[in-house]
Amino acid sequence: MKTIRELRRKGGWTQFELALKVGVHPQAVYLWESGRRTPQVSQLRKLGQVFGLCSDDIVLESMGDDGDIDRAHHRPRASRHPGEPVPGRDLSGRASTRGGRAQAPELDDP
Repeated sequence: MKTIRELRRKGGWTQFELALKVGVHPQAVYLWESGRRTPQVSQLRKLGQVFGLCSDDIVLESMGDDGDIDRAHHRPRASRHPGEPVPGRDLSGRASTRGGRAQAPELDDP
């Protein structure tokens, strides 16, 4: 059993080329290979077709040296203090820009 990355490299494809063959965004392939996301069942079937394998033979997480599956390590988000504003959001949590332009302030009718 091999990981998606090993199978892709064996085929001589870039992440972009594999994404085109499977019909997904190239970032999806990166996320699968890094263990941050897993492919949907339909995507896993397509990967099996592309690699010429049964989808059950594709390992979704990398194998460690001891033969155990390594779990993906998630990096913690940047910490913020409670109540600290989020960049690009107003105090209520709504986006403060729309379409790349600042919103005009709402005016009261006289």
